Amino acid sequence: MAESGIESPAAPEWLLKLESRREQIKAKLSHESGNGAPCNVCGSSCPGLDLHFWRKICRNCKCRKEQHDCIDDDVSGWAQFEILGAIRSKPAYIRISELTTDKPVQLAWVPPNVTPELASDYMRTLGQQNIPIVGSEAAEKRKQQLEYQVPAHDLDTNLCHNLTPYEAGQLSDYVEKIKTHCVGQGTVVRVGGDTAGLVQYGTVVQQPAQSIGGTAPASSAPVDTTNGTKRPDYMESPVLSDKMKYKLNLMGIGSSEMVAQAMLYDPATVLSGVDQSVPEAIVKFHQEYQANPKFRAEMDHFVDRLKFPTAHQAAYSEPVPYGEGGATIVPSGSNDSGFGSIPVSPSHAQLLGPMEALALGGGGEQRGMPPAQQAVRDAVAMTAHHCTGCTQPIAVGEVAVKVDRASSSDRSIWHPQCFKCNRCGELLADLVYFYHGGAVYCGRDLAAMLKIPRCAACDELIFTKEYTAAEGATFHVRHFCCYHCDGPLAGQQYVMDERSAQPLCLPCYKGHYAQTCATCQRCIGPTEQGVGWDKIHWHKECFLCSGKHCQKSLIGGRFCVKANRPYCSAQCTKDI
Repeated sequence: MAESGIESPAAPEWLLKLESRREQIKAKLSHESGNGAPCNVCGSSCPGLDLHFWRKICRNCKCRKEQHDCIDDDVSGWAQFEILGAIRSKPAYIRISELTTDKPVQLAWVPPNVTPELASDYMRTLGQQNIPIVGSEAAEKRKQQLEYQVPAHDLDTNLCHNLTPYEAGQLSDYVEKIKTHCVGQGTVVRVGGDTAGLVQYGTVVQQPAQSIGGTAPASSAPVDTTNGTKRPDYMESPVLSDKMKYKLNLMGIGSSEMVAQAMLYDPATVLSGVDQSVPEAIVKFHQEYQANPKFRAEMDHFVDRLKFPTAHQAAYSEPVPYGEGGATIVPSGSNDSGFGSIPVSPSHAQLLGPMEALALGGGGEQRGMPPAQQAVRDAVAMTAHHCTGCTQPIAVGEVAVKVDRASSSDRSIWHPQCFKCNRCGELLADLVYFYHGGAVYCGRDLAAMLKIPRCAACDELIFTKEYTAAEGATFHVRHFCCYHCDGPLAGQQYVMDERSAQPLCLPCYKGHYAQTCATCQRCIGPTEQGVGWDKIHWHKECFLCSGKHCQKSLIGGRFCVKANRPYCSAQCTKDI
C-alpha cells in the first residue's frame, strides 16, 4: 500500500474481475436494472418494467422481474454463479439428434466442462421441450427458473433492502454455511467402464518414462506442444473421419478408451448374443466392425496410434501402458463451459490405462475366457447404480448427473430428467443444487426446508425474531404495507387481494380493486356479500329480478341476463 510504504503484489486477474462485478452491483440500483423491458406475461398491456424500490415486482403489471425480457449483462446471474462458486456456461452450437435439423443449434446453456457429444446426449435425454435453444420458450423458462430457484437476494446483502447490521450478519453467515455444506453444481457424466462406474473425460498428461542418465525417450503419440498434453477423446482426433466419429457417437461409444475396450472383447462371444451382460454399445461396435472394412481399418489404425492395447496384446503380452509412461487425469483449470475448455475429471475417475490397473487375475480362466478379456468385461459390465430420483437403474453408456456433496455414492447420481428439486419438482436450472438430508433442492426450497421465513412482500429471507404473519404468509414488519400505496398496515384493517395474495388498505381496495354493483353502481365492500356472473357483479340485496312487476330475489334460483341485468324468466325480460 502506498500509505504504508509497503509494496503489495499485484492482485490476480480473477480477483480484480470479481471485485469489479461487485462494484457494478453496488453502483447499479436494483430498481434500475432492466428498466423498460417488455413483459412476457402481459405483453403490450405492460408499458415496460418499472421495478418497485423494494418489492421484486414491476409497478406497472405486478409481474416479477424475471418474467420480463431483460437483456443479460455482466451483472445478471452474478450472485448465482460467482458467489456460489458455480460455473456459468457460455452459449454454444451443438448438433442434437432429437431435433429434425442436421445443422448445429445455438443453446443458451450447456453443461459445464463437457465435450460436445456429451452435451448433445444430455440435452437429448431432457426432451425437446426442455432444450434451451436461443430464443425459445425453453431458454426463457430456464432463465426464469434460475433467478427464481436461486434468488440473488438470498446470497448478497447488497441486493437486499435496508437490512440492519444484525440481519446483514445473519444473511452472510447463512451464505457461508450453505457454501460450505450443501451448495454445488451437478456434473454431467457418462456411466462407463472404470471401477467406480463413472467416466468423465479429462486431460491426459503425457508422462515420459524415466531412463538412466535422466533422459526421456520421445513419445510417438500426438502431443500438444503448448502445454504438454494430448487429448485421446475420439471427437478431437484427426485420425478418424467425421463419419466414423458420428457412427461411434450413435453407438454410444463415449471415448477412445471405450473403443479399445470394445476391441478387447471376443467377437464370436459378442455377436452370438449368448452373453447378455455385454453392453449394447459393444455389440453395435462389433457388428459394424465385422460388416464394414473401412470402419475396421480406421478403428485398428486409431487404436494403434493411441497406443491402446489390442486384443492380441491384452491376451498374450505383458502389461502395456499408454504412450511411454502411463496416463493421469488432471483438471483443466477452466472456469467456463465453452467447448474450447477441457472437461474436468472428478478425483475418483480413472481412464482404463495400463493393464496393471485392471487387476488381472486367474478368475477369468475358470470361466473359459482369457484373464485380460474377463478383467475388461468386469470393468465395463453394468454397475449397480440407481437413480436417486426415480430409483431405476442407470445403465452403462447412459448420461447421468453426479453430485459431489452426497456422502454416499449410492445417493449421488441422477438421470438428467430426474435431477429436480425434491420439493417443487422443477428441473434444477443450470444444475445448481442444494444438498440436504439425502435429497437435492433449489435455493428457494432449501430455505423453506430449513424453516427460514421469507417475506411475502420483498421476497427476502427474514432473519429477525420480530415479523408479521397474516393469511398464512410472513412479512418483515417494515414491509407489511398496502400492495398499492405502500402505506403501513400495522394496527389497520386490510383486505387480502385474491389474485396477488397481498394485503390492501381499505381505501385502495375500494378505489382500485373492489367490484362495482351493476344495479346500484356502488362498490361492493370487503365486508359486504356479493354475487358474480361472468364479469358482472351485484350486491346480494341488489341481485333481484329486473322485471318491472317482479323484483324478487334471485339468490338460490335460476336466472337469465339481458343487457347486463338479471331476470327470473324469459317473460320478465319482456316486462320492462
